[in-house]
Parts: sequence; structure tokens; C-alpha cells
Amino acid sequence: MITNKEILCQKNIDINKGFFPEEIHLEDVLFFDIETTGLGPGNSRVFLIGVIEKNREDPYPVLIQFLAEENTESEEMSLLRSFSALAQKKKHLVHFNGTTFDVPYLAHRCRYLGLDQSFSSLSQIDLYRELSKLSPFFSQMPDHKQKSYENLMHYPRRDQLSGKEMINFYQIYVKSKENNIQNLLLLHNQDDLKGMLSLLPLGYLKDFFSGCFSVLEVQEIQESTLEGCQIRHLLFSLEFPFSIPVRLSAAGNLCRISIENSRGKIKMPLYEGTLKYFYPDYQNYYFLPYEDEAIHKSVAIYTDPSRRRKAKAAECYKKYTGTFVSAPGNLPLPLLKEHYKDSSTYALWPFKDSSPEFLRKYLLEILKWCRPL
Repeated sequence: MITNKEILCQKNIDINKGFFPEEIHLEDVLFFDIETTGLGPGNSRVFLIGVIEKNREDPYPVLIQFLAEENTESEEMSLLRSFSALAQKKKHLVHFNGTTFDVPYLAHRCRYLGLDQSFSSLSQIDLYRELSKLSPFFSQMPDHKQKSYENLMHYPRRDQLSGKEMINFYQIYVKSKENNIQNLLLLHNQDDLKGMLSLLPLGYLKDFFSGCFSVLEVQEIQESTLEGCQIRHLLFSLEFPFSIPVRLSAAGNLCRISIENSRGKIKMPLYEGTLKYFYPDYQNYYFLPYEDEAIHKSVAIYTDPSRRRKAKAAECYKKYTGTFVSAPGNLPLPLLKEHYKDSSTYALWPFKDSSPEFLRKYLLEILKWCRPL
């Protein structure tokens, strides 16, 4: 077995937020990626395991690779033992789609070879699964493979080998032991590991959806449709305590989001017209058909009995004409609808409270209820 080490003195691995739980330390995390001679653990072997770890006594993280020089069980066992020894010191495994492939594969090979597989019970952070939850921001990508995310993040991958080519090159390496082929095998795995690190800033999208932003300003803008109609929008300008070094955008049913570096924008349509506020305690109201509105019983006693009737829930409303904006959820605002049974709710714009903190809470509800288009 060959062991290859590289000190990552230029890598700033930020795990303070994003994909990672609170109160986590880099020393508790093991990034890893494997290369195998096939997809099925019953008829193939792992021949290369790469990890990135940091020890408490070391100033920088280290990339470590274990390469099997021979395609034999004894070499594979050496790889698995070395990996397990590192994993035993950690609390979290980080990988890309390792929940589906890497971890079950290694666990199967360990069971087959009678080795310890306690690493499979560690907490796992699967970047593939985490990014899948944020898929509206990646609709421009051809697929959700790691290399596509790396391209989005402008990671300078040097390796050009596919997984199938890796198997072929490894078979050649076992016979020839050529250094240049060994370097190609190691490079592929190195780029998989370093490429994984390049995706970590995308985890700040999770912080964004958790409300980790401040509202700098909000303004009304007008835009023209293809038909030449003018549509009014609200444009919220945001600031983040983090930076995502690429431009990302996502379109939803309630808003459109754009993010770049430490700034972001949320654009929402404004609506003109007449909507109804439905009183919740309709038993205490009378409906006035000629006025087309409901009034409280304490006031209704002064009206002509022939011009009023006990209000039903669907007619216990007051009409408002003006400008409205979507207001889903449980916002502390008078919520209006077009019809009683409508699920979509709106609020009069501008709000009475236009403080940055209230606007932030409002946008949090929008993000919570927004669905991708």
C-alpha cells in the first residue's frame, strides 16, 4: 500500500455554518472519497481511499491517500484498516453521495473481510443530498454530479479521467507500476476531495433560508412584459454575513431570488385591485347586502333590520382597494383574500411597520412558503 500526503496550507475550510451542525470543529470531521474496481461491492474492490482531516496539534489540514499497489484482498484490507483508524477519531463523515455508494460499499467490504466497520455509524454529511434540497438555484446545470457543481464554483479541476477510465488505468498500474499512471490515479482522487471543499460555500444558502440576512432597502420598480404591459414589483436588497463567490438565482411562485458574494435581491410582484378581509368571529357580525360588507353586531343594531342578516363565514368581510403583496403563513398582518376558501393571502402595501427587522421576518415567511417553478 502506498500512502500519499499533502499539507493543505492554502485551504480555508469553513465549517462554521452551512451544511454543518452548530458547535462542530474541523478536527471532528473526516472528508473522504473512494475509488473502486466496480460498482458492486460483492464483485469488486476498493483500491484508493482519500481523506482530508485536521489534527488538533497540526496547524493545517492534510490530504491523505491510501493506494493499493496490488489488486488483492490483503492490500484492500490495509486500505480499510488505515481508513478505519482515522475515522475512529472523528465524529462526522463528509462525502458527496456517499450515503448511497461510498459508505455502504466500504461497510460491505469490511463485513466480507471481517474488519471493523464502526465508521458507518458516524454522523454523515452528504453534500449531494444537502445540495439537492437547494436544487432551484442549480437549474442551469446539466446535472447534479460533483463535477457540475465544481464547474459552477469555478474549481480548477486538472483531472480528466472518468470513473470507468480510472478502473482501466488502475488495471494498467497494477501490472506496470508506472509513476505517471500512479499520479493520474492520485490526481483524480485529489480533485474529488478538493472539489468537495470548493462546494462548501454553497452551504450558506441554508443560512440564508434560516434568516441569516439583513434588509438594506426596499423599492418599487416597474418592468415591461413581452406584450408591452407594465408590471410593478417590490425589490428587496439584502446583505449577508457570509459570501458565496458565484452568482446564483432561483425562481419561485412567490418571488425571484438572486445572490452574489455578500449581497442578494428578492423580487416580488405587486397586485392592484380589491380584496377582502374576512373576520374570524363571524357569529358576532351582520352582513349588509346593499353595502356588500359585514359590520359588528354592536354597530348593526343601529341599522334597518330589513337591510341586514346574520353573517355567514364566507360573507363576513370588509373590502379593501389598493396595492397588495403576497403574505403567506402566519404573519402579524391583516391577511386578505379574493374568496373565502382561497389559500393565497395578501397584505396591503406599504406595510405599517417597514422596519428592517419586520421586513426580514416577512421575507422569512415568503422563503418558507415559496415553491420552485
